[in-house]
Amino acid sequence: MKMSQDDLAGPPQREYSETDHDTWKRLIERQLKLIDSIAPAMYWEGFAQLNLDRNRLPVQNKMSAQLNELVGWQLSNAQDEYLKPVDWFIHLENKHFPVTDYIRQPQDFEFTPLPDLFHEYFGHLAWMTLPRYLEIVNRITRKYLASSEETRLVISNIWWFTIEFGLIREDGKVRPFGAGLLSSPGELQRALRETNTHVPFTLQGAAEAQAKPYAFHDQYFVLDGFEQLEAVTAGW
Repeated sequence: MKMSQDDLAGPPQREYSETDHDTWKRLIERQLKLIDSIAPAMYWEGFAQLNLDRNRLPVQNKMSAQLNELVGWQLSNAQDEYLKPVDWFIHLENKHFPVTDYIRQPQDFEFTPLPDLFHEYFGHLAWMTLPRYLEIVNRITRKYLASSEETRLVISNIWWFTIEFGLIREDGKVRPFGAGLLSSPGELQRALRETNTHVPFTLQGAAEAQAKPYAFHDQYFVLDGFEQLEAVTAGW
């Protein structure tokens, strides 16, 4: 479903206070230390291309132009709410990645119940510079939009437990893969520490799991390398 550029872009980005910029700076400093030796190699490849300003909050239209130059995608403003799944995937079909435009408050430093722009830019956008990763995004998007309402719930869950909150095995170690883990100081440490929550990834398992947008999860699915995600979505 094609949408106009105005519909996709959404409202302009809000203004930020010095407290907001300081929260961004502290989040990046802390999270880079936490994931320094544990994030997958693919993530670091994308992070280097993203070239985020570590002291000031990103300017959406500038980051959008950068992403467009790299891979032909743009950013759109989702403001500060979860989009409905169908709206989310329509944005993706049009090669627009929705990003929120608010930064969590200092008291929510460890965990924010709504996806803030730290989650979007630090967790998601490094991956979104990688064509190999974008092919997975495209496959899941096509599958979702071509499916029945019942199957769409399954596809949403698969996205949630891989792209948002998945783990991945690389070089014999379980590493954070999903943007929700890479960007959450609290849930990242819990997910890696409590290995009893780790479950080998299967499509059926992820489809039947309970997503928890507003709390830590009870289980995390471990991909056996990025190749597994490519294999299970082949033909989508």
